[in-house]
Amino acid sequence: MLIGNIKTNRLFWGMVIVPMVMAIVYYAFLARDRYVSSSQVAVHKVGSEGAGEGMQIPGLAALMGGGGISGGNAAETLYVREYVISQDMLNALQKRIQWSKHYAGQMRDPWYYLSPDATREELLKYYQKMVTAQFDATTGLLTISVQAFDRKFADDTVSAIISESEQFVNEISHRLAREQVNFAEGELERSRLNYEAKRKAMLNFQGANNVLDAQRSAVARNDVIAGLQSDLTKAEATLRALRASLREDTPQVRQQKYQIQAIQQQISVESKKLIARNSNDQLNVVASNYQSLELNAGIAQDAYKASVSALESARIESTKKLRSLVIVVSPNMPDEALFPRRIYSLLTIFIMLLLIFGIAKFVIATINDHRD
Repeated sequence: MLIGNIKTNRLFWGMVIVPMVMAIVYYAFLARDRYVSSSQVAVHKVGSEGAGEGMQIPGLAALMGGGGISGGNAAETLYVREYVISQDMLNALQKRIQWSKHYAGQMRDPWYYLSPDATREELLKYYQKMVTAQFDATTGLLTISVQAFDRKFADDTVSAIISESEQFVNEISHRLAREQVNFAEGELERSRLNYEAKRKAMLNFQGANNVLDAQRSAVARNDVIAGLQSDLTKAEATLRALRASLREDTPQVRQQKYQIQAIQQQISVESKKLIARNSNDQLNVVASNYQSLELNAGIAQDAYKASVSALESARIESTKKLRSLVIVVSPNMPDEALFPRRIYSLLTIFIMLLLIFGIAKFVIATINDHRD
């Protein structure tokens, strides 16, 4: 019995008293005070369809029954959260406030020690322990918290993070807007050049063939032939009338025959100009080629007009994609350290040690019973 009590006391000392004394020593002499500065932000639209919609604060909308943040804004706020705890943000803080120098080299608190020669991965892991970003899906707010050994440095770090996050949101949203507008401008320029090329080809064709409108010229030529055909019919009728009263060798009959031959020759000349016979100089070929060029120019013109409309639409849509970071709760300068919570932590450790001791004692007692 005495041996059992001695073993129990040793176990109690080893599992409860000694760890508890170590915890007391740590929290009393080693643990450094850590100040916490925090801020709440959200992403919102700069341009919106509805009045006041773009300036609506997500958390306020949720409290007033507005249904909280929209899916797009929630996703963009989550992008900000990932950026806050990323290597890019750490690099930015290193440039702005030399963030790691505040933590590196302090030997007092072993749990929050950062080696001056820490690797990039170790530094990022330590950074993510001291800087947190939590997103509330109900209100759509992102809470950024920073722990530091100095209250001013904690506040400066939060302010720097918010400043970098604002630049991140502005850069991303403006880049998306610029890409959309640049694409529309590129399409407009291509359409303009294509339209000008088609118009130039049509003008060159008109100059080379000495026609303003080949289709109209063909119609006019056809009208001339029709007029000559009418004149020929009248001349032949006159000839028949003359033959009825005069002989073939009379001057009037011979003159009328000459007139008919002249009209027929003119009809032949005009017909050759109108109807193609393997020659690009014929008017019907010219009209066909001109019509093709005119059609291409018309299509290019319609495409150019559509590109102008598309550019205007892209500019309007791009304004709807602009976002900005709203600071709902400004960074606060802490008056006192929130961590470590010494009494709470010591009580928690003591209770956990007692539970572990009780479990160990129960296991040992069970083993001893089986041996007996």
